Amino acid sequence: MEVILARREDILGALDEGMGKFGGTGNFVVKKIPFPEIFDGAAVVDIKSTGICGSDLHMTYDRTEAEIIPGGHEVAGEIVELPKDYKGNLNLGDRVAIDCIGAGKSCNSCYFCLYGQFRHCINRHEETGGAFSSFITRSPNGLFKISDDMDYNDGALVEPMAVSVHGFRFAKFTPGDSVAIIGSSTIGLSAICVAKAYGAGKIIASAKYEHQAEAAKKMGADIVVSSEEGELEEVCMQETDGIGIDVAVETIGGRSNLSLAQAAKCVKRTGKVIVLGGFRIPIEVDFLQPMIKEISFIPATCYANIDGRHDFELAVDILSNGKHPYKSIVTHNVSLENIQKGFETSTVTFCIMVAFFRGEQGVSNFV
Repeated sequence: MEVILARREDILGALDEGMGKFGGTGNFVVKKIPFPEIFDGAAVVDIKSTGICGSDLHMTYDRTEAEIIPGGHEVAGEIVELPKDYKGNLNLGDRVAIDCIGAGKSCNSCYFCLYGQFRHCINRHEETGGAFSSFITRSPNGLFKISDDMDYNDGALVEPMAVSVHGFRFAKFTPGDSVAIIGSSTIGLSAICVAKAYGAGKIIASAKYEHQAEAAKKMGADIVVSSEEGELEEVCMQETDGIGIDVAVETIGGRSNLSLAQAAKCVKRTGKVIVLGGFRIPIEVDFLQPMIKEISFIPATCYANIDGRHDFELAVDILSNGKHPYKSIVTHNVSLENIQKGFETSTVTFCIMVAFFRGEQGVSNFV
C-alpha cells in the first residue's frame, strides 16, 4: 500500500489539444496530469497496455476543444490498490482487463445495475480519466482477471471482444444461424471470432482492405468479399438459395447509412441486424423495406451481466489460451510518450489496431 501512496503525485497522461477539427489525427500532448481521483470504493490499476479504438479515432476526428482528462478504454493492467473494505476475489498484483464504461463506474444498486445492465446505471461515478495514462481508478466490479497465458495486449483486446460478445448475447443468437459481418476492422473481426465460438453456421464477411480480408479469414470467416456495393448482398443470397442470412452484424458506424442498408439487404425476412458500429451524427434510414421484411434491428452498446456472467468474462474465456488469432490484430506497438504516432499510424496506414505499452513488457515495433 505504501508504494501506491507514494505515487499519488502527478502522473503521465496523454491529452488531445482538440486540433482534429473534423478530419485531423488530433494533437496529443503527453505531460504530467493529476493522479486520478480515487472515489469511494475505487480500485487503482497500473496501466500496462491500451488499445486505440475506432471510436477514439472518431472522437479525435470530431473534437474541437482540448481534453481535460485522458480518454482510452481498451485497457489491461495490474491492481495496485483495492478499497479497504473490499471482500471480493481480487487481490493486489492481479492482472486484469477493465470495463471502463459500465461496471467500472456503476453504483451496483440502481434499477439497471440490479439486473446487470451497468452501462445504463443512473448513479454512475464521475469520470476520473481513461486509459491513455499511467494509472486508472475504477470499481472492482469492473475488473476481470485475465488468464496466466494471456499477455497485457491480450488483456486490452478483451474489451473489443466483449463488445461483440454482448451484441450476440443481447440479440439471443442461436447456434447454427448464418452470419454476415459488415466490416473487418477491430469489432468486425471480434464479431467473426464470437460467431465462430458461438457455433454459427456459415460466416460471410466484407473487408475494405486486403490485410483486413486476410485477418477475417484467420478469425474464421468462411467467405470474405470486398466492400464494393452489392457484393456482400449478392454472395449472401447465393449462399442461401435466395433466402438471405439469418443475422447480419453492422460494425462500421460512422457518418453514413450505407452499412445499415447493406445489412438489411443481406438478411432474410424476419432476420436480425445487430448494430455494433457507432454512428457519430444523425443519419436517415429508409425503413420501408426492412418493415416489409419484418427485420429486427438490435442496437447493442458496450457490455452487461447476462444470465449471471459478464460479457468480459466470456471474452476472457475466448482469449484465455493466449494463442487466439485475434491477438494478431495488434499491428503496431508504441509507448505512451509516442501516442500521437499511434493515432497517425491508425489513420494513415489503415492498420487494424495500435496498442501502447507501459511496464514489464517494454516497447516493441515502434512506428
